[in-house]
Amino acid sequence: MLGGLLALPAGGLPKFIWLSAVFSVFNTVQCMVAPLGMTRRIYSQQPHQVTPLTSHVFAAWTALSAILRYQCAFNMNNEVLYDITFWSYVIAGTHFVSEIVVYKTSKIPGPVISTFCVAITSILWMIKDRDVYIH
Repeated sequence: MLGGLLALPAGGLPKFIWLSAVFSVFNTVQCMVAPLGMTRRIYSQQPHQVTPLTSHVFAAWTALSAILRYQCAFNMNNEVLYDITFWSYVIAGTHFVSEIVVYKTSKIPGPVISTFCVAITSILWMIKDRDVYIH
């Protein structure tokens, strides 16, 4: 996984997406190995709703996101992959906004802020640089 870092396309966006994929792998492992740890901290306003099952489902989603991001980082000119990866960040960002605003299971400040910042940064950067990679 690290060896391919040198083969990433030019620009900061592929590196940012690749780094996001790496962190997603760590989050996936954490959700599987210690399912109530960090996940309960993220949903700190209603931690009783976090179960091993919900954490494992979160891990499955995060694993899929990691695969998308990793592939996109190396194939930035693939329009379909670029768009699916973009929408994965939109879904993640929307999920966390809804958990904060609608369901009130998370709060700012808190651990959710880093995930939310990655999603928003990725969305905006992918919109800004779309024409750089998709011709």
